[in-house]
Amino acid sequence: MRRDDADRLAAEHVLGLLEGEERGVADRLLASDSEFRALVEVWRQRFSAWDETAAEIPPGESLWQRIESSVNAAPAAVPAPAAPAPRTATPGLLESLWVNLSFWRTFGLVGAVATLLLAAGMGFFAVKASRQPVMIAVLLTDANQPGAVLSTYSDGRAELVPLGDMTIPHNHSVQVWTFPDPAGPPVSVGVVQAARTVRLKLDNVPQLRSDQLFAVSIEPLSGSPTGLPTGPVVMKGTASTAL
Repeated sequence: MRRDDADRLAAEHVLGLLEGEERGVADRLLASDSEFRALVEVWRQRFSAWDETAAEIPPGESLWQRIESSVNAAPAAVPAPAAPAPRTATPGLLESLWVNLSFWRTFGLVGAVATLLLAAGMGFFAVKASRQPVMIAVLLTDANQPGAVLSTYSDGRAELVPLGDMTIPHNHSVQVWTFPDPAGPPVSVGVVQAARTVRLKLDNVPQLRSDQLFAVSIEPLSGSPTGLPTGPVVMKGTASTAL
C-alpha cells in the first residue's frame, strides 16, 4: 500500500468514516502493521484540537422545571363510580382495583410523567441527531497535512473548521468550492476571510455524494470575480459518509 493511501486510510479510521472492505483492511493493519498503528496515533493527535471544539450541551433548565411541575401538580378529581350492586361473593383483585379511586389517580399521574419524559427524550434525540454530521471531508494541504474539516448536516447546514496554522494572505480570502458534477465546473459554497469556524451555503449544491470533491483556493478579499477559482488551490479533499 502506498504511503498516501495508508495515510488517508488512517485519517478516515480516526474519524470513523470507514466502512465495508476498507474498514476490514484498516482493522487488519491495526493488528499486524506497526507503521499503520503509528499513522493512526499521529492522526488522533492532529484531530485532538478539533475534538475540543465540541462543547457539551446539558439539558435545559426549562425541561427539568416542566418535569417537576408535572410531578407536583395535583391530579384532576375523578368522579367516584356508582356503588356496585350487593354481592354475596368476595370481589376479585381486578374488581377491587376497578373501584379503587387511589389506584386510578396514581396510574394517571404515572402515565402523565411517562408521557412527558418520552416527549422530552424524543426531542433531545431529535436535536442530537440534527447536530451529527452526515458528510465529512478532511481537506489536506499540498504537504498532505490536515488544513480544515468540512462537515455537512441533515438540516442543510455546513461548517468549515480550520485545523493547525491555517493562514490567509493579507487583503485576500479563501473560497471553498465543490464539484457537483466531476466533469463540470466547481460551485462556490462560501468565502472565508478569517481562520475560524464558519458556516457555508449549500443552497446551490445538489444532493451530496460520498466521494464529492471539495477544494479551497486563494482569492481576492470579496471572493473570485469570475465565479471560478482564480488563485492557487491550497487544500482539497473528498467527502465521506459519517458513521
